[in-house]
Amino acid sequence: MRMNSRRSMFAMVLVIVTVLSVSLSTWAAEIVILHTNDVHGRLVSHMPQNAENEIGGMVRLATLVEEIREEYGDKVLLLDAGDAIHGTNVVNLFGGLSAIEVMNTVGYDAFTLGNHDFNYGQDVLLERMADAKFPFLAANVTTESGSLVGYSALIQEVDGLRVGIIGVIDEETPVLTHPKNVEGLVFHDPIEIASSLAKRLRGEVDLLIALTHIGYANDVELAKAAPEFDVIVGGHSHTILEDAVDVGGVLIVQSHEYANNLGFLRLVVEDKKIVKYERNLIPVTHTTPKNAKVQAVVDEWDALLQERLNQVIGTTEVSWDGERANVRTGETNLGNLIADVMRDAVGADIAFMNGGGIRASIGSGDVTVGDIYTVLPFDNTLALIQLRGMDILDALEHSVRLLPEQNGGFMQVSGLSFEVDPNGFEGGRVLNVKVNGETLGMNKLYTVATNDFLAAGGDGYDVLKNGTLLADTGIMLRDVVVDYFLENDQVREPEAGRIVIVN
Repeated sequence: MRMNSRRSMFAMVLVIVTVLSVSLSTWAAEIVILHTNDVHGRLVSHMPQNAENEIGGMVRLATLVEEIREEYGDKVLLLDAGDAIHGTNVVNLFGGLSAIEVMNTVGYDAFTLGNHDFNYGQDVLLERMADAKFPFLAANVTTESGSLVGYSALIQEVDGLRVGIIGVIDEETPVLTHPKNVEGLVFHDPIEIASSLAKRLRGEVDLLIALTHIGYANDVELAKAAPEFDVIVGGHSHTILEDAVDVGGVLIVQSHEYANNLGFLRLVVEDKKIVKYERNLIPVTHTTPKNAKVQAVVDEWDALLQERLNQVIGTTEVSWDGERANVRTGETNLGNLIADVMRDAVGADIAFMNGGGIRASIGSGDVTVGDIYTVLPFDNTLALIQLRGMDILDALEHSVRLLPEQNGGFMQVSGLSFEVDPNGFEGGRVLNVKVNGETLGMNKLYTVATNDFLAAGGDGYDVLKNGTLLADTGIMLRDVVVDYFLENDQVREPEAGRIVIVN
């Protein structure tokens, strides 16, 4: 296992990958496109809510890939449509390197960057590009000076066919990751860029594929705008397409998420036209055997993960209160700390954190990564929204509506203070709200740091959906808190008195 990371320069030209370059084919040839998307670091199987058996995971999907390669040999092309190297502890804590090593072992041929693949920042992303044994594609992402990040496209020979692959990513990526991760980068219109490249490459290839991370609806628009493509292998929207969708002769496929399925598309191509195709989504179930080579890689990273969780990240003289009964009925010092860290991380005016997302206390003394992961066990990510004061007041009323009963939706807050009369009338329990010492303005706009669960209306916070999403960073909240402890030698107790219960 390679623990050292290398950096590469921004790629500035189109990469052409050929094997014994030959003249364009005039005969029928067969190609099998295997594809994944939105794996989000699921190296092993997972158990969906209310399921009886675990599904998905690269360690099992690799077995299916191996079986299909045994049947079709060099006719197989394995592609991923983005969001692969971020999402689980064993991936996040190592900057995505574990995911890359698994993808190298499985033998991917090309990968289009997804928005969450920027979550570690550009320096780490360049290291992962260097670690990968396959090209990273992102034709519509450049530096401000116009240099490409990664490659725009590649041409690869498969069974005598010259196959072109163009990769593009969502133009909204600067909103979908932390803004600091994409500073100095420009995300151009993916449909415009892909269409332009398709016109240039069409004459040079027998088969042209768009490998996209722009979502199914945009894939349909791309197919309409660029009929030069034969196939669009998509991601980002986590769409399940059991069959290929034919849009003006362009076949669109996508395989859902988390390596739950392996996409299979067998094509027969003659004179640059698809004359026959077979499409399947092959489910990855608990009965799919685990691939021994991939399992060996995962086992090594799991051992490193356990060491990482035991790493001391700071010390504190304070005992931090995360007890269930307390974080669900009133402010606690741990709730205040987490909310402060969230607000500081994105530079927001205020922060909201649901008490039900805080699951344990931390004693004084050394604090480990595992301690933070126990406090924040859910895969919640940090989000930034913009809300009017009236919506913030409604959210606070929703927070306190069940007092004195425990409520997982009770808010821990930062950047604001207020009083609560539990005996007040419905909608009138919250009093004297101040934001950073100033009275809340009903029509004033405020930036609010929160987690993706609440931003999507979780715990009944439909009012938060009234806001404008400024950034869905994709960064795990627990990782933000770990970084805070690493950056501060002594973590001290924040100012209290934010939520005052009055009779």
